[in-house]
Amino acid sequence: MNITHIETIPIRIQKKPSLAIVSSLGSNRNSSTFVIVKIFTDEGIIGLGEVSCDPVWSGEDHVTSSHYIKNIFAPLLIGKDPTEIERLTIKISNAIVGNPFTKSALEMALWDIFGKSVGLPVYRLLG
Repeated sequence: MNITHIETIPIRIQKKPSLAIVSSLGSNRNSSTFVIVKIFTDEGIIGLGEVSCDPVWSGEDHVTSSHYIKNIFAPLLIGKDPTEIERLTIKISNAIVGNPFTKSALEMALWDIFGKSVGLPVYRLLG
């Protein structure tokens, strides 16, 4: 099995006013931004991952996350076996400094592919 391509889908979710996040500095955030990551394989399996994009919290936003996935990480991963999670995670980790939420989304998608390929939920694979 090989990775054929990777897509990113930025989404913004509005929060109910009662669920808005108010910081101690008084800033009020009534929406959250995420990037959904889809890793496609030549066997038709699609792995899903998610980046929580909040520059105040993670230092990452949907623009930089999508950019790094498309331009840095995808070229490293396309053509590789997605079930070689440890090897690919090292490549992802060494490619750029920081951006742990973006890197985690890719690892999530790799685990999702592996779980789907063996017919087990990820929580079973991880123990």
